[in-house]
Amino acid sequence: MILDLLLIAGATGASLIGAELLARIYLRTRDDWFVHAPYSRSEYVVDPIAFPQLPPTVRVAANPDGERGSKLPRRPDDLYRVLVAGGSAAECYMLDQPQSWPAVTQEILNGTAGRRSLAHVGNIACSLIPCRTIDRLLKRVLPRVKSLDVIVLMVGASDLVDWFEKKAPPEIDESPAALHLFCTEHPAGGFSWKPTGSALYRLLRRAYTRVARPVHRRTNVGAARVKHREMRARCQNILTEAPDASPMLDRFRHHLTALIRTCREHSREVLIARQPWLDADLSPEEERQLWNFGQGRPYRSEPEAYYSIKLVRDLMEQVDQVAVEVAAAEAVPDLDLRARVPSTLDHYYDFLHHTPLGARCVGAAIASKLVELERAQPN
Repeated sequence: MILDLLLIAGATGASLIGAELLARIYLRTRDDWFVHAPYSRSEYVVDPIAFPQLPPTVRVAANPDGERGSKLPRRPDDLYRVLVAGGSAAECYMLDQPQSWPAVTQEILNGTAGRRSLAHVGNIACSLIPCRTIDRLLKRVLPRVKSLDVIVLMVGASDLVDWFEKKAPPEIDESPAALHLFCTEHPAGGFSWKPTGSALYRLLRRAYTRVARPVHRRTNVGAARVKHREMRARCQNILTEAPDASPMLDRFRHHLTALIRTCREHSREVLIARQPWLDADLSPEEERQLWNFGQGRPYRSEPEAYYSIKLVRDLMEQVDQVAVEVAAAEAVPDLDLRARVPSTLDHYYDFLHHTPLGARCVGAAIASKLVELERAQPN
């Protein structure tokens, strides 16, 4: 009897080990990378004190392709498919999904008279991702995405923020960031024999998400921003000058060029939606709404110094100029969004991120540009 139990236990253990090893091989062979887990759904209750101008509830829903956006229709021949990539201003994390500018772009495209094709706009942008990492991400994601008409890139701010947070180094660290930090589902990060660290657990979690489609809920989202604003407001060391930004700008130029070329391999068109910002002289009260651009990340430790908003505006102008020059050199269209989004706190809730009103302006401007590009394509 005891021997039988030992044999059963041994066989069960061997089966689980074999299943785990096969699951690891499967995940690594498939090499699927998703910014959002397919079919995932989240619901965030926004802190009303931190963000009174934002919607009280934010929903994020991913389609079967792992994009924030609606499910693709059954593939009609005339589907006009757009994919958005970039940093936090494109991610629209604090905006309810229908209010995010990629969703607004899709809505306007499908309501534009004279268009015969059905438009779909998917979004795989994510916060704090620099241009070089977006390129690596798209090289993983794009091979499985079929029939893309346009990839819209909104990039640049994350590269500047990253440089500031690292105290404006004269040499740019090109060591690759851990790509899996920007993806909810991926085959990387290592496996362990703990249940929650196993490949089997990952596969079971994927299956549960796809079948049950649970809603993950969080409350008081954004509450930390109150503390981050206070950090900046009380800081006595406001830097009005920065070291030579040429190294950062040169690397941005290099990586944006590479990114455009990667996109061209998988899409008929690439559009540079130039990153807009709150480009206005602010009163002291208005400036207290801002929290970013410190030496270090405020959600890890309190920065000892922050860069002045005037300096940030000047450097954002230089980043934008590089984007214009790269777009011209690579013969891809660009769109000046600063001209289309008023620089007020009705349109921005901080220096880089849009309120629903600002996102509506961005979405309308991009939709108009896409219609122009679509009509210019040969039949």
